[in-house]
Amino acid sequence: MQINLRKVTQKDWDFILNLRNQFYVNSFYEQKKPIQKEEHYEYMKKQNSNPNFHQWIATDGNKDFGYIRILDEDINIMVEKKFQGKGIGTIMLNLVENEALRLGIKKLKARVLVGNENSKKIFIKNNYKLKMYLLEKELS
Repeated sequence: MQINLRKVTQKDWDFILNLRNQFYVNSFYEQKKPIQKEEHYEYMKKQNSNPNFHQWIATDGNKDFGYIRILDEDINIMVEKKFQGKGIGTIMLNLVENEALRLGIKKLKARVLVGNENSKKIFIKNNYKLKMYLLEKELS
């Protein structure tokens, strides 16, 4: 299967929203509940003018498999559940690393929640190194 990255267009926003809402539990630090379409569209519009925001859809030309984005140095990857475990995430990561180099980005950081073993596995498998533990406490 030949997988390529293509830049995100507004037509992809619903696909990305669906992925975000599938994976937010134990996957995203800042998203605690399903995101509403209006909130998602507002975020996407805002990021369109951010020169440090880059995003792509992974596709074979007929079917879209996932979404990957870089915000500053922070990388995030989502692969549709039915396509996980097939090496697609690793291919996406390798492709986006090449795009990052082309864009002049010299370092990528993956923030992975404790318990998100799939993300942890893909980044470690692709030579990302654990650099710090982030500990937090909510005070009331």
